[in-house]
Parts: sequence; structure tokens; C-alpha cells
Amino acid sequence: MPFFPSIILFLGISFKLILAIGILVGLSSCSKKGCTDPTSLAFSAEAKKDDGSCTYPTSIKKALVFKKTATWCQYCGDWGTTYANNISSTYAKAQVITLHTNDDFESAEGDLIADALASSGVPHFYVGTTDVPNSYSTLSNTVNTELNEANDVALAMESSVSGSSMNVKVQSQWQGSASTSGVYYLAVYILEDGLIKAQTLPGGATDPSRIHNHVLRKEASSTAFGKQITINGKGFLESFSIPLNSTWVKANCYPVAVYGKRTAQILVSLTLLLTTNSNFFVII
Repeated sequence: MPFFPSIILFLGISFKLILAIGILVGLSSCSKKGCTDPTSLAFSAEAKKDDGSCTYPTSIKKALVFKKTATWCQYCGDWGTTYANNISSTYAKAQVITLHTNDDFESAEGDLIADALASSGVPHFYVGTTDVPNSYSTLSNTVNTELNEANDVALAMESSVSGSSMNVKVQSQWQGSASTSGVYYLAVYILEDGLIKAQTLPGGATDPSRIHNHVLRKEASSTAFGKQITINGKGFLESFSIPLNSTWVKANCYPVAVYGKRTAQILVSLTLLLTTNSNFFVII
């Protein structure tokens, strides 16, 4: 491709049992059970003995669609919106991310991504980083093709909001004989749904209460495609704490993790993990 997720108490009932109880408690604390795999989302740093509670991601193929758009763009509010809505309703395993330009929803990271994608006007669509002509049939076929490709890596994610930050953990697991050679990056994007803003329409009309969804707000590392990560043959577990702007509605914000492989300065493959609460989405 071009560049561009017990405590057991022993209570003594007589003096004679005190010594035995003390030994049992001591042994229990020294051999606390739990997940001992540091690449699992269920990993417990206190666990001394693995009890089989480690969890691993399921490989499920998904597709990511970038949409370049703007509130001032008449066709963005027309067929651009129709295309995005149709993709979302037709493909349960596809996720649209909107990159706004020169309007109130514009973000620095969105601009960086747009600059890395093939140059175009608005509205315009990309499946991953693949430039797609302004044709719904072509867009739909490209998404369908993406969904039928094999996964090299399965991903899972957990997220929670604490105060003014969103805490995110992303886990990976390599599939089969997939190669781990190359340079890898992991981005975690924050999207927001339910934003209301006037949208220009064809013929000079305006929709004063248009709802805008999947709006890119932030990337964890403040870059287009995230931070470089270290890969081993099994997988990895990365944690992020991402500040949320006070003007964003926290309940409407959710994370999207994007994994990319780079060889000789060219991004040759992407794995995307998209999640709203506990629903996981993956794509190569």
C-alpha cells in the first residue's frame, strides 16, 4: 500500500492451628495465581503462577475508511454523507473516520493524515491508505475486497476514562507464519460522535442541525501514524493515557488503534483496530 480489545482467607479457630495457618497464608501470597503473560490484557504483575486467565485477541477482519470532509463543502453534506452512511450500514465490519479540513472540527493530526494520503479535494474517500475514486460502487467494492484479505495480526483493546484522560491498552498477537520484520508503528486515535454543526448543501442550502459522527479529535502521540513500537514473534502490549479536551463530550468519545508496517520508508501494510466499548475491529 502507499504510505500513507480471589482472595482466600484462612481464619484460625484454635491456638494449635495458628502456625499452620501462618504457613498457608505465606505460601498463598508467594504463589498468587493470575495471568503471567506480559503481552496479555489480563496480565497481573502480582501473579507468580499462571492460572490460565490470560486473554488473547480474536482475529476478525475489518476495514477502515478515511473520509476527507468539511462543513463548508456542499457535496460533503450531499453524496459524501450518503456514501459514508451507506458504507456504515452495509458493512458492519467497516468503520469510517472523518478528517475535517478548514472548519471547527479540524485537528492537527487529521491534517497530518490528509497530507500523507494522496492529494484530493473534498469530499474524498480512502480504504486504509488506498485512494478511491469518487464512485460509491468502487468504494464499496474496495471495502469488500479489504474485508476478504487475510489477517497477519489479531488485536484487542481496553479503554476507560479517568478524570480528563482516556486510558487505552492495545494487545497484539501474530497469526500463523506472519513476518515480523520491518519497522512498526501504533497510533491510537480518539473519535467523537454526535457533534452538531451547520452543514452547507448543494444550491446554497444549509442544514443548521447536521449531526457529524466519527470525527477525528486526537492521536495519542500527536502524530499522523503514531509511535514506533518494538515487535517480537508473539505480540506486544502498549498503554496510552490520552488527554481529552474539556469541550469534547466524553461519553461520545472512543479510541481507534491503527498499526502500520514500514519497509524502506514505505508503509506496506496496515492493521487497524477499531473499538467502541468492547466491540473489536481488525484489518490488514
